[in-house]
Amino acid sequence: MNTIALVLGVIFGLLVATPDPPPGKRGGPIGDGLVVPAVPPPTWNGDVADIIQRRCVTCHAMGRVGPFELVDAAAVRNRGRFLLDVIDGGRMPPWLPTGTGWVNHRTVTTAERATLAAWLESGGPVGDGPARVLDPPGSSPFRADLTVEMPEAHVIPEESDPAWHAGEIDVHGVTFSLDNDSPLRVQAIRHRPASPQAMRVAAFAFDDTGAGRYLDERDSRVGFLMGGDPGIKPMGADGVILAGSGDFRLPEGFHVPVPAASDLVTQFQYRPTGVPERLQERIELELVPAAEASRPIRWLPLAVGRVDVAAGEGQRVSSEVIVLEHPLQLLGISPRAIEICRRLLVVVEFPDGHRRELVDIPDWDHHQRETLRFEPPVDLPAGSRLQAIFDLDNTASNPRNPDDPPQRVNRGRRTGLLGNFLHVAARTVDGDRYLRSIGPETIRGLMRRARPTSEKPMESIAGD
Repeated sequence: MNTIALVLGVIFGLLVATPDPPPGKRGGPIGDGLVVPAVPPPTWNGDVADIIQRRCVTCHAMGRVGPFELVDAAAVRNRGRFLLDVIDGGRMPPWLPTGTGWVNHRTVTTAERATLAAWLESGGPVGDGPARVLDPPGSSPFRADLTVEMPEAHVIPEESDPAWHAGEIDVHGVTFSLDNDSPLRVQAIRHRPASPQAMRVAAFAFDDTGAGRYLDERDSRVGFLMGGDPGIKPMGADGVILAGSGDFRLPEGFHVPVPAASDLVTQFQYRPTGVPERLQERIELELVPAAEASRPIRWLPLAVGRVDVAAGEGQRVSSEVIVLEHPLQLLGISPRAIEICRRLLVVVEFPDGHRRELVDIPDWDHHQRETLRFEPPVDLPAGSRLQAIFDLDNTASNPRNPDDPPQRVNRGRRTGLLGNFLHVAARTVDGDRYLRSIGPETIRGLMRRARPTSEKPMESIAGD
């Protein structure tokens, strides 16, 4: 027994005394000739190129919207630290909402970020074979059933125009005549910019009232200055495309209804590049085939018409609560807010009292707005309560505040200075009739109210 105890004691002592290999020494001998296999670093050909292809090349390639190319190992290696910084800061790839369940979710995952960092730390090895050169992904399948184009070009100036008004700058509106003798069912919209690196956002609204045509005709230039809503319909009610992000597309079985004799009113938000750029845009529409069944989607606004925020102050404002009278399906949301908006929330309270944050954008950037689509659509029963909440920050600590020092912000917009435009579909004919009326009625209510509501916002639901 003493001999056995002695042997076990010696073995235990050797195990305890064997040190862990120092950092960077993996693969060396441990103890009595044992070897811990070395973990090979990631390589460009084996790991990193696929990440860059998924997350970056759509924009960062020749002729795309990004200001530089990321198509080979050298380009990514040379900008490695910068790439990690913008990923960690949440600035790239451009993606504003938190959470999951989105179509075209572009956030770099934790594992992808770790792989990129490990590759850079190891010197950016290429791996086996010639270094891959990446091509931007081809355009997704698109059937251009109707195409409209600006007949003349508008010149984007080298620098931003002087702000003689309190509204957005670097925007230009254009009304495209569709010349449609019969109603259309639009499944998807594609924007082809003439100057990709100068383009930020395109927001759409189909109009059969002539309001968009009036805006265009009263301005002697091509299109019209600033972004105008056609009548009571907000820009973006029929979709918003962030440059480089792809098409605005609805799932099969849904469409944007366009009445006969309509125009497509579009607000283009551009980015001066230091040289004159050409704004001569082309818009393509893909229609639902006549034989296919499809449900119309309508726009439902959760908006605040006017704000008044003192210099150096913050403020939380909220839309009126909308209580749904019919069950709906929520396909997407197109947010809109001014520069001093920090956080944007859309909350639903279901009839059973359960609450859910439909959208939470903790760091709003109006240069990166787009239609956010749910996958799958969200079912909203009758009796659901909906509200939008906006946190405004008019202080010097807000990096997106356009005024330094801060100035009082007292602004309004009849269709909603702050807004979330919900893309919803009814399940019944009566429900669709209800939807057709509630959007315009809500906007008319905004016009009657001079100040944001004092109604207490619904509490947010952390972690839901």
